[in-house]
Formats: sequence, C-alpha cells, structure tokens
Amino acid sequence: MDIRYISSNQNEQYKRWRKLHRRKGREQYGSLLVEGPHLVAEAMDAGWKVRSCLVEEGKERLLSEIPGIREGAFPVYRLPVSLFQSLMDTETPQGIAVELELPRVEDEEALPIGETLILLDAVQDPGNLGTILRTAEASGATAVILGRGTADPYNSKTVRAAMGSLFRLPVRKVDLSSAILELRRRGVAVIGTHPRAETVHFRYEYPPRTAFLLGNEGRGVDPALEQLVDGVVRIPMPGGVESLNVSVTAAVLLYERLRQKWGNA
Repeated sequence: MDIRYISSNQNEQYKRWRKLHRRKGREQYGSLLVEGPHLVAEAMDAGWKVRSCLVEEGKERLLSEIPGIREGAFPVYRLPVSLFQSLMDTETPQGIAVELELPRVEDEEALPIGETLILLDAVQDPGNLGTILRTAEASGATAVILGRGTADPYNSKTVRAAMGSLFRLPVRKVDLSSAILELRRRGVAVIGTHPRAETVHFRYEYPPRTAFLLGNEGRGVDPALEQLVDGVVRIPMPGGVESLNVSVTAAVLLYERLRQKWGNA
C-alpha cells in the first residue's frame, strides 16, 4: 500500500479536508470526513465509498486493524500528529479518518415507505438528530425524513451521536408538507404529538403504516404541518415537566409502536 505524506497545512488536499467541517464545503465537494476506527469501519461495512484515508503518524497500525483499508482502491495519507489533530473536531482524535462520498439522492426519487417512519420539522440540534437516527434504526424504523431547518445529517456531531446508524438508515431531505400529503395518499398515517392531546400515546392504536411527526426543540411542529396529520397523541408527564427532549419523545413513541407490533404478532 502506497502511503503519501502531507506535512504542510498549505497542501491543497489538507485545505479540502478543512472545508469539510462546514456544510457548504460538504455540499461543494459531495464529501464527509469521518474520524475514528469504529465509525470508519461502520461506514465501510455499510458500503459507503471512501475517497481517501488519513492516518496520524505513529498510528499506522490502525490501517491493518480496519478491514478493507489496505485493500482499498483509494489514496492513504500520513500526517504529523499536530496536522492530523488540527483536522479533527474531537478533543482526543483517534488516529484515523476517511473522506466519504455523500450518497446522491435524486429529487424525484420516491419517499421511503415502510411500517414506521420519523418526520422531523426543524430539529436543529445535531446531537438530537444523531440520537434520533440511532434510536430509529434500533427500533426498526424504515427511514428518517428531514424537513426544512433540520440539522445537517452530515454534521460531525450528528455522525458521532448516530454511532453508525447514519450509514445504514435511509435519510431524506424533503418539503414536509408535500411529503405528508404523499405519505397519506400512499396509506401511511401521520401522527403528531401535543401536550394537551386527548389520547395518550400508549392508548392509541397505530395503523400498519405509521409516521411520527416531531418538531423543533423550542416551538414544536409548524402549525401548518399540524393541520395535515391524521392523529395527535400526548406522552403523559405526571411529574410536572412541561416537555421532553425531542430525541426522548422519538424513543418513547418508537418503542410503544414496536411494543404494539410485537404484541400483535
């Protein structure tokens, strides 16, 4: 395996990687920088295309510990410790990273349809989005659909919080109002939440195809979208708390949905 050495922050390849920290740069190059043996292995196992590999000087052993790195048809770059760590946004970089090609999804590509979907309206915190992705995959959801104003799924905080789920779970960016109407037309019931809804979430009988609509951490779901749902449920909070974190709400709903499915199996 041919390993190329980069020693200067003026190197054009280095400058390219630096730009991938920002959404604009990721969109410009169609790439994502992922760091750490676990996430690198998860992405490669899921079949994401690797454009290049970066390894910190002195940690070349990692190239042999991750299946597919040494056999890969992509360039490998060794960087001095200071240069490698300047590219990473974690406090303790783990010595290896890859540049991944972002999946291309055509605008006209059909919405993912399945038994359980999550729709997110302007969920802005990357950590919340990543946690929702991880929980959605764990509970067997089909896909997560992102509306306008939702955090970038390729933000490094989202990627880390998702713990590999981003690489396996279908994620789509759409106009939610159009998507909701399309889902309903195709037999998917869209369920929203509200603290004053009459029906608690564990007494609602979810249809065979259900999509949960969750909203912004501060204002909740856009009222215009709320008008499009088939039903509304509330999660009881007898302890007096006004609301739950959106990722917690997602987990509660997804696992009640799973409980009902398994209970009827």
